[in-house]
Amino acid sequence: MALINILAKTTKSINWDEFLKNYWSLNVSTVEVFPIPKELGFDYDSVGISVHAGYADRSVVISEIEHLVTFFRSEPYNLKFIELYDGVEVLPENVIILINKLLPP
Repeated sequence: MALINILAKTTKSINWDEFLKNYWSLNVSTVEVFPIPKELGFDYDSVGISVHAGYADRSVVISEIEHLVTFFRSEPYNLKFIELYDGVEVLPENVIILINKLLPP
């Protein structure tokens, strides 16, 4: 069961090869990240982010989401992250508060 679902959207096309290369360099292992290409019938390329109930360390989840948001909000991606449970935009300055609220103690 997913505890956290985030949709990251952009109005540009994403170079998926470059995205994968940059994603791997972030060494994210707890948070699931998956492409949502516009070829699936969407208006734009997007990225899904999910945290499942079986995570081992709360601080690792928060750190990984923080890294993803900070990195992929910048050029060339300019992704806008929306937490799907509350519909709140995820920003580097509110990651800790949002994610802490969604993870069970």
